[in-house]
Amino acid sequence: MNTRPLSVFQRVMLDYGPDFTGQWFTMNTVLRLSAPLDPDVLAAALTKLVARHEILRTRVTEDAQVVSPPGPPVFEVCQDVADRLHAPVPPDSGPLVIRLVRGELLTVHLHHLVADPSTVWATCRELAALYSAELGGAAPPAPAAQYGDYAAAEDRLRQTTEAGDRAWWENAMAQEFAAVRPDGTGPPYAERATLLSKAELDAVHRFARTHRTTPATTLFAALACAMRPHTGPGPLAFTTVFSLRDRPEWRRMLGPCLLTAYVPLPAPPPRLTPEYAVEVRDVLRDCRRHCRFPTPEVRAFLKPPDAVPFYEYVPDDWPEPYAFGPVIGQVVAAAGPKDTRARTTLAIRSRSTAEGTLTAHLSSDSCGWTRDRVRSLWPVVAEQVGAGSTIDPER
Repeated sequence: MNTRPLSVFQRVMLDYGPDFTGQWFTMNTVLRLSAPLDPDVLAAALTKLVARHEILRTRVTEDAQVVSPPGPPVFEVCQDVADRLHAPVPPDSGPLVIRLVRGELLTVHLHHLVADPSTVWATCRELAALYSAELGGAAPPAPAAQYGDYAAAEDRLRQTTEAGDRAWWENAMAQEFAAVRPDGTGPPYAERATLLSKAELDAVHRFARTHRTTPATTLFAALACAMRPHTGPGPLAFTTVFSLRDRPEWRRMLGPCLLTAYVPLPAPPPRLTPEYAVEVRDVLRDCRRHCRFPTPEVRAFLKPPDAVPFYEYVPDDWPEPYAFGPVIGQVVAAAGPKDTRARTTLAIRSRSTAEGTLTAHLSSDSCGWTRDRVRSLWPVVAEQVGAGSTIDPER
């Protein structure tokens, strides 16, 4: 075994505690197969895949990434499973679980401490190429980098920028942020829901194109405006996740190139304006620039250091079909953790789908951000960007 340094993302997840490191803290996808795969060929391809990538043999401890020697991965041939989209990935059994279900589906499950969405797609792409190579096709090129190299380079860069990052965050967080009104309580909850229809999400994209922002920026800004009646007119603090693959050798590398960050938004207007969307765009740009500074230290700058909502938007980036030799595998579903049980305030993990809707995993302790209050935000978001939505409390 050898060791590699922890990445900033891994350190933050460990700091958050066991809810963010357990066996259900996973990244998942399901591929529908045009014909059955040969289990023996698939097992051989999987063994080679794991041998090529340290991160697929890595156990994350409190102090380091511990890389095991190459060995057989967890591969299951199943007649059926109750939950095809999610599977437990025990941290001590290897971070990758592959299931071949009734010869019709291939499910891929990676622990989130070693994977982000790009890692899931790269794993599927390379597994398909290695399967094809077992049948006589060309072998894929060797990996351009290992995740341990990324973590070491990230640590060097973090130390170089630490003083400037600290000064920026201390100034950015030195304000009184608004909090949700405490006039509503309910039981904690976690659910998956459709937040915006295709027409409503199309309106988000139109607003972004018209006003030189991005869909993520527009959603952040519109959500802040929708929250204003529940928080008052002050500035709002969120947390989010940025993807940073800013070197060519990291773009197809396996491993979580993610960084969590606070987002100190200026006070939202009563209605979304282009000017406010641009302000939010600039704040997100600056947060991304400084997000290698440790999140726990940024949290200490909050006055008071209270919990804040989490919002993440992942665009529809589902890949083209993968060729496993003559068999075609098409992604039909993807999801993050089954339930991180984030019970401190409110977490919205949204993504656009192949059908063009916006769906999300929502969880909250329901102290202020009750289920009904959160559901009421999204018709307002749609109306803010000009979609003309009608409030539907059942959506």
